[in-house]
Amino acid sequence: MSLTSQASHAAANSSRSKNTEYSGESGTMEYGQGYPQKRIIDCLAEEREQSLTFLTFDDYHNDNEGDETGEDTGAEFYSDRTFALRDVCSYSINADCFDNVSDEQEFADEHVLVWACNILKYSPSARAMLKEAADKGWSITLEDRNGGDYCMNVEARLLVIDNGGLSGNALARSEYFLNRLLITLSKALRDAWQEKRFGGFDEDYGPKDVIMMERIRFADLDTLSVLIAWELREAGYEECWRHLSGSETCDMAMAFANYLERRPAAALDLRQALLAAFRQWFCEESRIDACDHDTLDYLDEVLESSEIVNPFGHKTPGKMNIEMLSTLPSGAAYLQGQGGEIMGNPTFCKIVNDMNNAHLAHIVNDIESITIDNVSFRDADLARKIFPEMFVQGTAE
Repeated sequence: MSLTSQASHAAANSSRSKNTEYSGESGTMEYGQGYPQKRIIDCLAEEREQSLTFLTFDDYHNDNEGDETGEDTGAEFYSDRTFALRDVCSYSINADCFDNVSDEQEFADEHVLVWACNILKYSPSARAMLKEAADKGWSITLEDRNGGDYCMNVEARLLVIDNGGLSGNALARSEYFLNRLLITLSKALRDAWQEKRFGGFDEDYGPKDVIMMERIRFADLDTLSVLIAWELREAGYEECWRHLSGSETCDMAMAFANYLERRPAAALDLRQALLAAFRQWFCEESRIDACDHDTLDYLDEVLESSEIVNPFGHKTPGKMNIEMLSTLPSGAAYLQGQGGEIMGNPTFCKIVNDMNNAHLAHIVNDIESITIDNVSFRDADLARKIFPEMFVQGTAE
């Protein structure tokens, strides 16, 4: 692994009271049980000189020398397998500490997490989101998610990152899984960033609109992971970009890079490259279907846990709501001016998968009907006339 010193260029909690987990792509959105619960875009940071000289692995250095109160946080950091991001980010570690390690060396989850956060600091976009998550009290842990990338427990402010079933020691010895971890953590940090600003879409919109907004959000997560990998490459860490170029989102990475290669004069404005990657997300039907499937499962959970017939919002998203989902830590939105097209283009909105369509129809039917004694009514007044006693007793579902 290489990370060289050089000048480089680069770019809220949900109000629901339920304990809610949001998962990354290919994961499952579920209710957590047992958890405490506009301008022209310029993605480039100003030129900077960086010294990437880290201490040796066995000699940790706490950059902050404690938290904001001046208290040492080292004991808390090593208390269990869940770690405060503030503590993780306060330690420096050699970027190549996992290269050519001996069989006698042992590594734990915290070593891997410290390494990942240190690498991500050299992406301006990731660094800003990492700092915010740390300042807001988020924690992180590694866990086998059975194929899902990550989940986000909003109430507990906890990011659970998939470790592929590997121990920290095994992760440290796998370049593939280390770089997969960087991509996954990038998306998780972006999701936490989005959650703080937008919360749960189901609170504002109906099921069909929630599906569209979740597609935009999922596509943005992958787009930001592409941007972060690109920024790391520009900073000298090329392994993450190479990993991404061979992953399931390689088409997005190529769309991003190809735009810059075709138009080198536009290299100082990455907006079109980001748009190219974002649009490419919708060219893969399996991504859309998986996203819709996860969203529909989540909507089922919301419906089943609600005490009212229709727990969803009644607003309709406008083009600004869509464009704001692409806001970068710099404050610029790469979807600026694209919201109207997205809303009117079936590519972004239409559900093609038959099973997902049937699932949506089932949810819509549930929220538009009232069931009393196994009899469903679409007209509440009619149900009241036939079963007046049920309404008096408040037992109608």
